[in-house]
Amino acid sequence: MNQKNSFSKLMAALLVVFVFTSCQATGQQNRNLKVYESSEQMLAAAKEVITEITVEDFKNTYTQADIFIIDVRTAGEHKSGAIPGAVNIPRGVLEFKIDMPGIWENTGKNPPQKDDRIFVYCSTGGRGALSAKALMQLGYENVQSLQGGFGAWNAAYPNIRE
Repeated sequence: MNQKNSFSKLMAALLVVFVFTSCQATGQQNRNLKVYESSEQMLAAAKEVITEITVEDFKNTYTQADIFIIDVRTAGEHKSGAIPGAVNIPRGVLEFKIDMPGIWENTGKNPPQKDDRIFVYCSTGGRGALSAKALMQLGYENVQSLQGGFGAWNAAYPNIRE
């Protein structure tokens, strides 16, 4: 009986290992998730699919009434200075708040439509690039990220800020 009991325990253990590894493998195969080695690699992948705009090109368009400017920095960063007309929607909540009317009420605009021109920026460009990609994944078709972020804007135009 001791041999039979040991054999049963061994078979049960092998079954558990098989099921566990099968579930893991199946989970990996069923997910269509790109895994990156680092945040730098993730950022590089985002920059392959988004459009970045230079500070100079952005300055020529930022005052147009038909564009949406989103500052994806934290509220504290935004309060320390921002591009005029920018609405602060921090990166961590962007996908959830982009279409909320209350966010846009101070601009006199309704939330952006999928084909509206949207510019996003952060401090140096990384969060802006990831934000642009996220908005594109939500179906926004005309999104651009400010190359170099607010740091580049402030260096080029220190007197043009809120």
